[in-house]
Amino acid sequence: MGSIDGIMELKAYDVEDTIFVAVGKNVEKSKTTLFWAVQSFAGKKICVLHVQQSDNAVSLTDPKLAVTKPKQDMFRAFHELEKEKMHDVLNQYCLILALEGVRTDKVWIEMDNIEKGIVELIARYNIRWLVMGAAADKYYSEKLEGIKSKKAMFVHQHAPISCHIWFVCKGCLIYTRDGRKDSLEAEVGLPLLLLNSESEVKQAEHLTLGSYKQTHSSLDDDDWEEIEGFNFHCAVHSSQSSNIVLRTSKMVPFQTDKEEKNRGLTTENTCYILEQAILDAKDSKQKAFEEAVKRWKEEDDAMEAKCKAKALENLCVKEMSLRKEMEGVLAREKEEIERTKDQCDEFMKELQVVQEQKSALESHLAESNRNVKDLEEKIISAVELLISYKERRDAARREYENAIREANRLKKLAKVEATSFCRSEILEFSFMEINEATQQLDPSWRIGEGRYGNVYKGILRHVHVAIKMLPSYGYQSQLDFQNGVEVLCRVRHPHLVTLIGTCLESRSLVYEYVRNGSLEDYLECKNKRLPLPWKSRIHVATEICSALIFLHSNKPCIIHGNLKPSKILLDANSVSKLNDFGISYLISRGERVGDTIPVSNKSNPNLTSAYADPEYLETGMLTPESDVYSFGIILLRLLTGRPVAGLVKDVKCALEKENLGAVLDCCSGEWPVGQAELLAKLALNCCENNRLNRPDLVSEIWSVLEPLRASCTDSGPCTGSKDLHCIPSHFVCPIFQEVMKDPQIAADGFTYDAEAIRGWLKSGHNTSPMTNLKLAHCNLLPNHALHQAIQEWRQ
Repeated sequence: MGSIDGIMELKAYDVEDTIFVAVGKNVEKSKTTLFWAVQSFAGKKICVLHVQQSDNAVSLTDPKLAVTKPKQDMFRAFHELEKEKMHDVLNQYCLILALEGVRTDKVWIEMDNIEKGIVELIARYNIRWLVMGAAADKYYSEKLEGIKSKKAMFVHQHAPISCHIWFVCKGCLIYTRDGRKDSLEAEVGLPLLLLNSESEVKQAEHLTLGSYKQTHSSLDDDDWEEIEGFNFHCAVHSSQSSNIVLRTSKMVPFQTDKEEKNRGLTTENTCYILEQAILDAKDSKQKAFEEAVKRWKEEDDAMEAKCKAKALENLCVKEMSLRKEMEGVLAREKEEIERTKDQCDEFMKELQVVQEQKSALESHLAESNRNVKDLEEKIISAVELLISYKERRDAARREYENAIREANRLKKLAKVEATSFCRSEILEFSFMEINEATQQLDPSWRIGEGRYGNVYKGILRHVHVAIKMLPSYGYQSQLDFQNGVEVLCRVRHPHLVTLIGTCLESRSLVYEYVRNGSLEDYLECKNKRLPLPWKSRIHVATEICSALIFLHSNKPCIIHGNLKPSKILLDANSVSKLNDFGISYLISRGERVGDTIPVSNKSNPNLTSAYADPEYLETGMLTPESDVYSFGIILLRLLTGRPVAGLVKDVKCALEKENLGAVLDCCSGEWPVGQAELLAKLALNCCENNRLNRPDLVSEIWSVLEPLRASCTDSGPCTGSKDLHCIPSHFVCPIFQEVMKDPQIAADGFTYDAEAIRGWLKSGHNTSPMTNLKLAHCNLLPNHALHQAIQEWRQ
């Protein structure tokens, strides 16, 4: 809907004698179209047609947006200001036409769509003659033969057929749409006839000005420009009569003296009229300039008042928030005073108890003095016994030395037995078992692939496992591979994937099967996975940090070297576990230099990764700080959920502009601003190109992550003396809801306490307690890694 506002009523327009010109907000761009209409239709009345887009009109009428009266007044004031600007633009067009000596008028409509507004005005006013732009001036060329503007095309298609439209671009006629009304065919030819007589009008104008310049050479150039404009319009208004006179003068070879005198008088009158027109034009320009200056000043004052109002509103909001903060501080101080009073009362009660105990202790002291005298007498008798015991002491010392030697021998024997026990925990499988478990290495059973080989899902001895087939290159001998496996088999941690066994024939490793996929799957929401909330992301970061600290503190130091979200797996309890750790011990066995492992990039071209340490890619030297760099990139991905490309640069820019919320992953929930900024700065420090500038895992990274994890974790049940540490969720039996004493893996892949799962099976159940699905078998497999982790936790 739109509203029409014009000087004249609808019936007052002489649509047969009025040329309507569609103009826009930019006066400079619409001047060429307006001048073309003035030059082409001399003697016709020009009516300026404008459509005002109602950008803010919705906010005044929509009840959902106009919530408060001040906002409604503000929108209404802004709407009135836009309306005044539009009237100023239309007045500028009318002033231009008035200076050209043309009769002017204006009509406008307020509408959301400009082209629909033009069609609406054509229909309401029954417009017969319309001039509008065919395209923007920048698209103009001499080869332009059609309409390029979408608005012009819309008007061409939807305007009433009785309207005759000229489409103009940069002062040139591009296209004409003829009106189709049989009764007015004679009237249609009028504008076309005027267009054909343009050359004759210019010739007449040139003759008149030439003769006038010869008689009035004292006028300056500016005056001549105004005279030429005025004279041009006079020539256009009298184009038909001038043409008739010119043709008549060609037929008569000479004139009488009387006619020459009349001509001289006419010339003097014309000069006087032109001089008066020059003075009027100058006065009009001066008045227009003064009005424009006044209008600009009013607009500046209105804008300044609007800015002041906005500043006051912001100041009021800040004062209200500050007041609320002060009230909160005052309430907390009152609570602190009350607590202090209560403590003072408790101290007074304790003081009374101490005074009562003092009297009792004094009586005990007197009794003790009596006992001391008795003991002194006993000591004298004991000294006599001491001499007799001296010989016995010497004999006992010799027996003690013999016992020490025997204890050292037993310790060495126990250490050898412990080493053999650890080796027996790693199961050895044959290649035939591996082949059957993976259905002859069926590609459909493959769940992962990378530079360290492919990973297959399999069922080995009635248990779901993950089998990693290592490549047949990179190791020196069978002994090196076996020694590497012995090193990894002793690595046990709650957040490391458990190594169950190995197959020496196929050079493969058998791990526990983690069902819930990798961290990469959750960040990219693969297979319709829901995004992790921000609290879970802090838990994942803390758990991976603890796993890296454990690996780096191992003797020898174990460096992951390929840390990325696809290597971080989530089990059924959403506990993160690090995979593929220590593979470099099995693939590349270079010399160890301090805490570094030299690795050649040329031998492994696929090592280049967005998560890899730039210093490692340059020098080929793998260090613990390389894992710190990769951990920093993972922290940025947990914060933002974005791809790795350009991630460091984007987070740096967001922190510098204090707009970190723009890059945070909104799918993870509303991050606390302080914690998000702390994690972002920690991650950027980890991503420093120089490894010496990266933070330490224990003293700097863990000291930041552990308090964050504790702040977003609800307190849980604790056992024994560990009253300050919560029980890890994967230590608790799903059936008994207690810490497991003998963890066993069932056919459904979940770990239960041995007593609980055996009782479940003996009671006649053949389904999983967790999934309620039928179990494939009732066999159980001991979870040695979890059992050892629980024992370490208890200690």
